[in-house]
Amino acid sequence: MIICSCAVISDRDIEIAVSEIMSASPGLLPTPGVVFRHLNKKMNCCRCAPVAVATIYAAMDRLAQSTRVCPFALAEARAKLIRIEERRERRERRLNDAYANRKPSSMRAA
Repeated sequence: MIICSCAVISDRDIEIAVSEIMSASPGLLPTPGVVFRHLNKKMNCCRCAPVAVATIYAAMDRLAQSTRVCPFALAEARAKLIRIEERRERRERRLNDAYANRKPSSMRAA
């Protein structure tokens, strides 16, 4: 299945990249940016990012089941990715709240 039509990246490409990243350098998180750089590709419109993240998580699950990569490294990477996602959601919520509380310019003048 094609994940990114801009860079022509399939789910199989991402699975191979995640396997190589997790096997080669401990501590490196397989974020979409890291995976795309590993594949020598560049995200253009970033619309594929949510699907790429889901594909990375699925690839990590398959790696954990096949025990091709240290389960501790996979669990640590997954925990870090979850923390990054939680931070992103908090930032997005804060921005949405700030935008919702912003008064229209016609009300400020009065």
